[in-house]
Amino acid sequence: MADTINFLQNGYAGEVLEDLLTYTAQGNDTFKEGLIHIKSGIQHQYTLPAIKIGNVIQDNVPTPTSNHGAKGENGENEYTLTERTLVPQDFMVYLEFNPRDYEKYWKFAQPDGNLVFRELDPKIQATMLRLLIEKKNEYIGNAIWTAAKGGTARAGITAPADGAPIGANKEKYFDGFIKRVIDNVTATDPETIAGGQCVISGTTELTDGASVEKALYAMWKKCPKQIRKKSSLVFVIGWDAWDAYDQYISDKQVKYTENTEVNKYRFKGKRIIPIVGIPEHTMVLGELTTGMESNLWMGVDYANDTDVLKVDRLQSNSELYFFQMRMKMDVNIVRPAEIVVHTAYKKTEPSGGGE
Repeated sequence: MADTINFLQNGYAGEVLEDLLTYTAQGNDTFKEGLIHIKSGIQHQYTLPAIKIGNVIQDNVPTPTSNHGAKGENGENEYTLTERTLVPQDFMVYLEFNPRDYEKYWKFAQPDGNLVFRELDPKIQATMLRLLIEKKNEYIGNAIWTAAKGGTARAGITAPADGAPIGANKEKYFDGFIKRVIDNVTATDPETIAGGQCVISGTTELTDGASVEKALYAMWKKCPKQIRKKSSLVFVIGWDAWDAYDQYISDKQVKYTENTEVNKYRFKGKRIIPIVGIPEHTMVLGELTTGMESNLWMGVDYANDTDVLKVDRLQSNSELYFFQMRMKMDVNIVRPAEIVVHTAYKKTEPSGGGE
């Protein structure tokens, strides 16, 4: 599904136009590239449990010595259970429009005699619905990475000079990936650091291809050894970083590929996935899939779009129609210790007081 917004045709009467033309919007690459597992039907809270087992190897003896479940000095009988949660937060998708504003653009919806759009034509309804869903997906694609509950003022995160603020543009209903990472690496409370702490491999701005390559190497070296062979382990970066890196390796004396071609989207054998949505000067290395093994989960309180969408007249004496979707959503990292992040976003330092 292509993501789109309205294209206003000011100079054409539309006598033969069968559908509205559209601008292509940025879409939701996180969904399209399969980088997140979605858990639906969460009305209140969903627990993400993870378990780690201690030492199970012992000396071979005829009769093992029982300590009745007590933990040994080397971690015997030790199961460490950590819990992280998805707590979907409410927000709404809403749009009002007057179908008569579009009557000149659809030939099939121009009957003789009576006023057009006494009932909203199914084809027009389908077109407007498609645009609404795509705009919703664009918002979610950004919010997954840059949302912060309470908005920018409460996020407590300082963005790089040319970076998108965390929690801006109504991305204020739940904490996105960057907020989760920054809180996790700066926290000391057991709930926030459950499952370990994210690995920060670097905090510099990615100003050119050389800095991107250096950051990729640093991320790979910091990657936990036990997940390096995972087939779902991927690098996720922004398009600006990829373009700089692509040009940098193409300009090398020993070329990876010709300048007329795009370099392979790989580093150390792992896929590099450039997406729209992840903020500037930020790259992620982790196990990211649509399956339950994914390290990034989204919780929602709906089964699919059509189950929660209302389409109707605004009121009985009005020509206006409305689309409405009431949704609940949250994002969380399942195993923070298995996520490697390079980001120039930092925890905002508290202002110092005078003596």
